[in-house]
Amino acid sequence: MSKKRLITVIIGFIISCSVILGWGASHNIYSMAQNTKSVDKATGNFKIGKDLYLENCAACHIPIPPAVLPQETWQTILENPGNHYGVKVEGLTGFTQRLMWLYLQGYSRQLLKDEVKPKFIAQSRYFFALHPQVDLPSPITINTCIQCHSQATKFDYRE
Repeated sequence: MSKKRLITVIIGFIISCSVILGWGASHNIYSMAQNTKSVDKATGNFKIGKDLYLENCAACHIPIPPAVLPQETWQTILENPGNHYGVKVEGLTGFTQRLMWLYLQGYSRQLLKDEVKPKFIAQSRYFFALHPQVDLPSPITINTCIQCHSQATKFDYRE
């Protein structure tokens, strides 16, 4: 890569970071996560990704804790916003997707060897491990979480 091209890439990255950070502050996404009893306490580089995850995903449905699905499922979801369970997600840029991925990857799990990648939470081994001896409703969907977790819309699954 030429020196001129490298400088252009670096300047573009700095401008992109400034825009994202300014956008986040103007949309108050930082305080949104602080005002909840979140399922995880994301810090450092993960915080912006978490805030973007909440801003983008919780606008349409309750935010799912990253640990409920494996990294491989989250990666598939983020790589194809044009078909998010049959819905086209607007406004996700590559940079936003990358920041969200860093958060989701850091707070989710990997599939076990020979484990089938779940598409839905009802197929997730870890979801059932989080709910031992719980009489779960049927069918299990993201909307049924609210039946037991009244504060799930605020990313609080501890209540």
